[in-house]
Amino acid sequence: MIDRISGIALNTFRESIRDKVLVTLIVFAVVVMGSSRVIQPLALGEEAKIIKDIGLSAITLFCVLISILVGGRIVYREVEKRTIYIMLAKPVRRWEFIVGKYLGLMTVLVVSLVVMTAAFYVILLVLGVGAPLYLLLAVLMTLFELAILTAVAVLFSSFSTPITGAVFTFAVYFVGHMSRDLKLLAAISPSPVVKAVSYFSYYVLPNLANFNIRPEVVYGVPLGPSALLLPGLYALVYTATVLLISTAIFNRREF
Repeated sequence: MIDRISGIALNTFRESIRDKVLVTLIVFAVVVMGSSRVIQPLALGEEAKIIKDIGLSAITLFCVLISILVGGRIVYREVEKRTIYIMLAKPVRRWEFIVGKYLGLMTVLVVSLVVMTAAFYVILLVLGVGAPLYLLLAVLMTLFELAILTAVAVLFSSFSTPITGAVFTFAVYFVGHMSRDLKLLAAISPSPVVKAVSYFSYYVLPNLANFNIRPEVVYGVPLGPSALLLPGLYALVYTATVLLISTAIFNRREF
């Protein structure tokens, strides 16, 4: 079982790492982080904090785009090329296929995250800005967020086209960062329909706002262990649930 899953994950990693979209997004992320130097004359003494915030935001944004754009094609590509028939003709269970694809894409994202973070620290040193390891906490939270978003991308990829999957995944990402506003909207709205939709979205879609600790990290606000452990546990449970749903949907498909 482990050999089959690792084989699928390795093959997925090799295919994705050669994707031009991946390379382009990483290059753009580095360019955006490097361009933060132009704001130094306008920062009015806050240049260090602004540069760190721009860099961490760029890492998150471009890793999210990689997850959505690459992940949205990860299962569909196998169906389109009909390699799925060869794969499933072997003693490979469908849940192993889904888990292998997910782990392969997560490996790509971890590598991308490491490359972007390394470039970020190099830029901080070149610009003469402090580069404390405390900033890595925000990167860790980004990894938790990517774990959920990648599972969502695999879910939509298991039954929809890449464009549709990308749109739905981006919608989940967008709404997931508005979850607190959804709860407030449900509380104050007089419409039963709005209340029902808002509460449904709040409780079903992931609360991605919990993973945004960039302001605290940039301004050096101390964070307790629960600020990291609880989001990590939440990401683990939510990811496992989404992958189970993906497997259930994929099992119903005829190949």
